[in-house]
Amino acid sequence: MSTPTPSGLLAGKIAIITGGAGNIGQVITRRYLEEGATVVIADLFADKLHEFHQTLMDEEHIAADRVLTAQMDGSDMKQVRSCVADIIARLGRVDILVNNAGSPGPRQRLDNIPMIREELVPPDNETLRQAIGNLLGIIWNPTRAVAPHMPPGSSIINVSTIFSRTDYYGRIAYVVPKAAVNSLDHSLSQELGVHGIRVNTIYPGPIDSQRIRSVFESMDKLKGLPGGSTAQEFFDIMALRRPNDDGELVQGFPKTLDVANTMVFLGSDLSMAFSDHAFEVTNGMDVPVESATTLVSRPGLRNVDASGKMVLVCAGDQVDDALALMHVLRSCGAEVVLGFRDRSAIARAEQVLRENRQQDLHYTPPTLVYMNPLEPESTEAALAKVQESVGVPQYSIILPTYSSEAFASSTALATADDEIASRFMDEEIVGVVAMASQLDRFWRKTPVQFSPHVIFMTNGDDGQGNKYADMWRAAVEQLIRVWRHETKLDAAKQAEGDSAVQPVWANQIVRYTNQESGSLEFGCAWAAKLIISERRVDEINLYLPANISITTGTGRPSFGWAESLFGLHLGKVAMITGGSAGIGGQVGRLLALSGASVMLAARGEAQLTQMRESLIQEVRQAGYVNPEQRVQIFPDCDVSREEDLQRLTDHTLATFGRIDYLINNAGIAGAEEMLIDMPLDAWRHTLNANLISNYSLIRKVAPLMKSQGSGYILNVSSYFGGEKYVAIPYPNRSDYAVSKAGQRAMVESFARFLGPEVQINAIAPGPVDGDRLRGTGERPGLFMRRARLILENRRLNDVHGALVEAYRATKQPVAGMLRLLTANDVHILSRTDHLPSLRQLANAIEEQSDPQSTSRTYLLNETIAQKLVRRLRLAGYISDADVESWQLERHPPDPFFTKTQIEREARKVRDGVVGMLYLHRMPTEFDVAIATVYYLADHNVTGETFHPSGGLRFERTVTEGELFGRAGQHRLAMLRDSTVFVVGESLVPYLTELARAYLDEYGSKRVVLITETEEGAEKLLAGLPDHAADGRLVAIPSHGTIEDAIDRARATYGDPGPVISSPFRSLPSRSLTASSEGEWGDVLSESEFGELIEDHLTHHFRVAQKISLIDGATLVLVTTSTSARSTLEEFAMSNFIKTTLHAFTATVGVESERIVHHVPVNQVDLTRRSRAEEPRNAAEETEEIERFVNAVLLVTAPLPDPKDSRYRSRIYRGNAIIV
Repeated sequence: MSTPTPSGLLAGKIAIITGGAGNIGQVITRRYLEEGATVVIADLFADKLHEFHQTLMDEEHIAADRVLTAQMDGSDMKQVRSCVADIIARLGRVDILVNNAGSPGPRQRLDNIPMIREELVPPDNETLRQAIGNLLGIIWNPTRAVAPHMPPGSSIINVSTIFSRTDYYGRIAYVVPKAAVNSLDHSLSQELGVHGIRVNTIYPGPIDSQRIRSVFESMDKLKGLPGGSTAQEFFDIMALRRPNDDGELVQGFPKTLDVANTMVFLGSDLSMAFSDHAFEVTNGMDVPVESATTLVSRPGLRNVDASGKMVLVCAGDQVDDALALMHVLRSCGAEVVLGFRDRSAIARAEQVLRENRQQDLHYTPPTLVYMNPLEPESTEAALAKVQESVGVPQYSIILPTYSSEAFASSTALATADDEIASRFMDEEIVGVVAMASQLDRFWRKTPVQFSPHVIFMTNGDDGQGNKYADMWRAAVEQLIRVWRHETKLDAAKQAEGDSAVQPVWANQIVRYTNQESGSLEFGCAWAAKLIISERRVDEINLYLPANISITTGTGRPSFGWAESLFGLHLGKVAMITGGSAGIGGQVGRLLALSGASVMLAARGEAQLTQMRESLIQEVRQAGYVNPEQRVQIFPDCDVSREEDLQRLTDHTLATFGRIDYLINNAGIAGAEEMLIDMPLDAWRHTLNANLISNYSLIRKVAPLMKSQGSGYILNVSSYFGGEKYVAIPYPNRSDYAVSKAGQRAMVESFARFLGPEVQINAIAPGPVDGDRLRGTGERPGLFMRRARLILENRRLNDVHGALVEAYRATKQPVAGMLRLLTANDVHILSRTDHLPSLRQLANAIEEQSDPQSTSRTYLLNETIAQKLVRRLRLAGYISDADVESWQLERHPPDPFFTKTQIEREARKVRDGVVGMLYLHRMPTEFDVAIATVYYLADHNVTGETFHPSGGLRFERTVTEGELFGRAGQHRLAMLRDSTVFVVGESLVPYLTELARAYLDEYGSKRVVLITETEEGAEKLLAGLPDHAADGRLVAIPSHGTIEDAIDRARATYGDPGPVISSPFRSLPSRSLTASSEGEWGDVLSESEFGELIEDHLTHHFRVAQKISLIDGATLVLVTTSTSARSTLEEFAMSNFIKTTLHAFTATVGVESERIVHHVPVNQVDLTRRSRAEEPRNAAEETEEIERFVNAVLLVTAPLPDPKDSRYRSRIYRGNAIIV
C-alpha cells in the first residue's frame, strides 16, 4: 500500500522544529504534520524525543519518512552543526526552521541570579550563562547552521515572549536573552531577506496552562503580593475577551493552539509577504514595542552640582570613552572611579593619566580598579576598595565589555563566527547582567540613604550596521525595565519593615544612531546630566539624534564653561587685534560662543582664515544663526601702521555697523635686549605696536561708543607692566615692560574721561601657557629665548666688564685691547699677562663652560661681538672708524651654546617663574580668555586692571614713595667738584633752582645744560647769569640729537657724576575726549599721542642708554610737573607718563646691577596721585621746587658701590619718589 501524498498548507515542505517534544513544541509538531509538512523534531532530551516520536508513529500513524528526530543541545554550536549536517544529508534542504526551544532560566531576583552552579537554589537548574545559551544561543545557533541550506521562499520562525517587553519580576535571566532575540531577528531578516528567506518573530503571551499559573504564583510570593496579582496585571492590559465553553465572553490567556496556528501561517506560502514582523499571540495585550525617546535638546549641565557625589564608571576596554565620561563628570564636581574589565585597558588609562599629570602638576588622577563581572570576586574586591578609599558609589555608568571594533570582523549575524558569537553572549550579555547583579547586591547589602542611579551607554556607531550593539541595547532595555520594577516593589516593602532596599533608577543612552564626531561628547554630557541631576526619564532608551545640530539647534553638548557663555554677549560686536592665535584668538572664540559678532585682525591671512573656519564650525554647533556673517577677519593688519588701524576700524563699521568691544590685544615681544644694547628704532617699534596703537584705536572708536551710549575697551597688558602704584623690573625687556605699563596706566588715567558711556579696563596676565610660551614652528618659546638671551648677555657682560676693568687699570685705549679679541680664542686670551681681567675671564670660561659647547673655546659669536662694539662705541671708548675696521678673524661653528645649556637655563627661568606663582601653575590662553569674557560682562568696573596670572608675585617690585628727609651731609659733600649734566628745558624754575643748589650749596665744578633748542638754553642760562658768566653753568643745545649732545658734553667737560634727565617739552594742552554729541577736533590726536610718548618716554630712554655706560654716573629721570591750575587732562596725562616711566626706571635699575658701570637709576615725579595735593599758590609751588631739589640730591649724591654694600646698592635704585 503506498503512502498517501500529504496535503495541506505545508504540503511538501521540510521543517525543523526545535524543542519539538516539549509542551508547546508537540502541539506545533502535530499541526505541521496535519498540514502536510515533513518534520524534524529536534530536542535536548532523548527520552522525551523518542517517546513523542513513537507516539506519533503508533497512535497517529505518521509515516516514518515524514517525522524524523534529532537529539541536540541548541546552545552547543558544535552539536548543532553536526545534527544539521545529518539532516541535510538525509533530506537535502530545509524549508522551515521553527526556533521554539528554550528554557525557563533561573527564577531569581537580579541580586540572586546564580553565576555558578554552587549558587543554584532548587528548583532552578541553570546558571546565568547557561540561561543565555539556552535562550539566545539556542535560536542564533540553529539559524546560522540551517540558513545556508534553505532555498528562496523559506521561512524562519523564532519564538520570543511578550514578557521580553514587560515587567517580569524575578525573571531577568529569562527575559533579557529573549529581548536580545528580538533585535537578532530584525538583523537576520535584513541579511537573509536578500536570499529570499523570511524571518518573523512570535511573541506568545502567558499561555493558558498549569505551568503559567505556577509561574505567576511564584512571582506573587517573590513580590510579597496576594495570589493572582501578577495574572491580573496582565489581564488588565488585554483587549480581547473570548467565549468560554458556555459562550460567555471572558478574559483568559491565549492557548497553545493559538501559537501553533500562527506558526502554520508563517511557515506556509500564505505569509510570503511577511518578514521582520512581530506576531503577538497575546489576546491583544497592550505592550509597547520599545520604551524609547530621542534626546532633542542640549543636556544643560550649568546647574548640575555633583559636589560630594561619587560615580563609578564600569567600562570594558573603552579607555577613551571612560576618560571622556570622567572629564565631564569631574567638570560637574563629581568624584569619579574608573573600573575596567580589561587589565590592559587599565594600563593604557594609566599612561594617559600620567601624561595629563606631566602637563598639569596639580592634576589628580582618578582611582582605577579592575572589576570583571565574570570574576565576581574582582568586582566585590573593587567595590570594597572604592567604599573604603572613596566612599559608597551613589551612581554608576555601565559600558559594554568591548568597543565597537571588537566584532567588526563578523558583521553578519547569520554567518557570525562561532567564537565571536559565543564571546558576545558570554562577555556582553552575561557580562552586563552580571555587572548589574553585583551592583544590586552591593547596594542591597550597603546601608544607603539614596536611590542608586545607573546609566547604561552603548558604543558609538561601528559603521557596520550596529547589529551587535543593537542586541546589547535590546537586552539592556529589558534588564533596566525589570530592575526598576524589582527594586520599586522591594522598596515598597520598607513600610512593613521587610527590606531596606532603595529603588534603582536606570536609563540607557544609545549612541550608535549618530555618526558625528561630537557623538561621544554629547552622550557623555547627557549621561552626566541624567545621573547627577537625578532626573527621572520614564522612557528607558534615550537615543542620540542622527543630526545633533539640526535636532538640538547646536552641534555641541555645551557643558562646563561653554554652557555658561551662551548669550552672555549676544548682539555685541567685538573688534580684536591679534585675533589669529594666542589670547586674542581665544577671546575671539569665546566671545563668538557668547553670541557676539567678532572681527579678528592680524597680519597673517592663512592663520586668520584657519581660525575663522574653526570658529564658524563652533558657532554653528552652538546653535547661532548665520555663523559665516558673525565671524569676520581682517588680514594684513600691522598695528604699528596707522593706516592699517584706520582701515580696520572702517572695515568693522562697514561690516557690522557698530563696535561695542575694542580688544587691544595685538602686540610684539619687543627687542629682547638690555637697554644698552637696544637700537632706538627697535624701542620705538615696540612702543608703537604695543602702546601707541592702543590709543590710536581708542581715539577712533571712542566717539562711536560715546554716540551709541555704550562701549567697552580692553587693553591686554602684562603682569610685567606692573600693578597700580607698583613697578616690576623686567630685565632685557624694558621696551616691552614700558609698553605694557603704558597700557595699564592708560586705563587708570583715562577712564574718567571715557565715562559714563564707555568702560576701559585692562587684563595683565603673567607668562601664559600656550603656543607663544612653548614656541611654534622654528620660533622657540619664551623660556628658550630668555635662556639664550641670558647666556649671550652673560658672556657679553663678562667680556665688556673685563675690557672696562682693563681700561680702568691701565688707561690703555680700548680699541687696542679690542684688537686682542679678533683672534677669538679663549686659550690664547688665558695667557695674556698684561691684562689680568681678560686673563681671569678666559680662565673662568675654560673651567666653567660646557665642554661640548664652542663657547668654551671661542670668546664671542657674531651676535655678541656686534653688541660688544656697539656698547663700546655708545660709551665713547672707541670711534666709528674702530667699529668699521674691527671684525672677528675666527667664527665659532654652531651651536655657540649647546641645546643642553639652553634647556638647562630655560628650566631655571621656568622654575623661577613657577616658584613665584601662588598657584604653582601658569594660566593657559584659554584660562585668560574665559576670565576676560566674564570680565567684559561686568558693567560696573572701569579704570581697573585684572591679573589672571596664577598669583604671580615678583620678588623685586618697586612702589612709588613719598619724599621724606634729605641726603646725608657726607654724601652731599662728595658732590664737590663734580660735573652735573641737566637734560631738559621745559621745567625752567625747577632746573634753575637745582643748578643753583649744585653750584652754590654743594660746590659742583660745573653744571652742563643739555637743551633741545637755543631758546631753551638761553632761558635756563638767564636764570643764573653769574654762573653762566664764569663758565660754571654752560649749555649745549641738542637740536634733537641727545646722544651727540651728551658726547659733546663729555668731550668738552668730562664725564658727569649726577645726570638729571627731564623732558624738553611740556604736556600737550589737549582734551582726552568729548561728550557724546561734542566736537572731537580738540581731542588729543593719534599723532599727538605718539609725540607725547616720544617726548616723555623715548626721551628718557635715549638719555639712560648713554649714561648707563659711564663710570661714576648717577641718573635721575624727572617727569613733568602739574599744579592745581593744571587741567584734569594734564593731570591724567602726567600720571600716565610717570606710571609708565616707572616700569623703565625699575627695569634699568636692575639691569645696571649686571653691567660693570653700576649706574644707579631713579625717578622723581612732580605729579601727585591726588590732584587735591597739588600746589595751589606761589608759596606752595616754591615749596614743591625745594622738595624737588632735595629729592634729586637724595638720589644723585654718590650711592654705595656693590663692592661696598650689595644691600644698599640694590635698594637705592629703580625707585620713584613723589615730590
